[in-house]
Amino acid sequence: MKPFVASFVKGQVLLLVPQPILLGLILFNALSLYYTAPVVVGLAILWSWFDYSGKAQRRGSSVLRKLERLVDDFGQLNFQKATGAADERIVKLLDKAVFPANGPMNPQLASAATEKIKDIYFTLELWYFSMRQKVRLLLRRAGTMIEYDLLETVNEFTDFYSEFVEKVAEGTLRLVKMGDMQSLEEDKQAFSIFKTRLSELRGRTNAFLQGVHDDGLPVSETKVRALEVDPWLETDTEPARGATTTEQN
Repeated sequence: MKPFVASFVKGQVLLLVPQPILLGLILFNALSLYYTAPVVVGLAILWSWFDYSGKAQRRGSSVLRKLERLVDDFGQLNFQKATGAADERIVKLLDKAVFPANGPMNPQLASAATEKIKDIYFTLELWYFSMRQKVRLLLRRAGTMIEYDLLETVNEFTDFYSEFVEKVAEGTLRLVKMGDMQSLEEDKQAFSIFKTRLSELRGRTNAFLQGVHDDGLPVSETKVRALEVDPWLETDTEPARGATTTEQN
């Protein structure tokens, strides 16, 4: 509502320019006040609507272009398959993790947990492609898009991002942490790259959400979930903790 009021005020100011001429014509009975006043008000409202619509369209297009880049980058990081070390997808750890029979997670339970995470991953992958298509369709019809569609799409990406991090990324890392981490030693560097790229993507996403919120779009969240699990970091600190305990004893 505020942007429209601002456009209306702008329209009124612009229409004040010819007011002295109109006033003079009215005083000399060249024009009727009863006919002139509605025309002036109508032109102000019409100008205000076109000005507001143009601004809303430009804002919507800008937001969607930024969102499209974020969606594409998220998909490239988490759903685009590659070969060898170039494959940084977090779910690849599920096929490489080894769970000893005498470990904290027996192989049968680990297999069931792995399949559950993979099912969630494939469901989110379908959601991702549907959401990406939705963003592209909205970009094509940005001129007729309403604010509700824009808000719904931004909130959808926020929910999707956080759900993937919680249920797939952190779920995978918590599971493999209960296996033999030595079997994943060669994947440590790839995970470090993944973690860095995801952190950078989260920073850009949070900046985007804060920006659209400050611009007047009432988004549900201004921050997405951070990745809080690092099994290698926890594994590397265990020996140090053990040594400290021994020294204290």
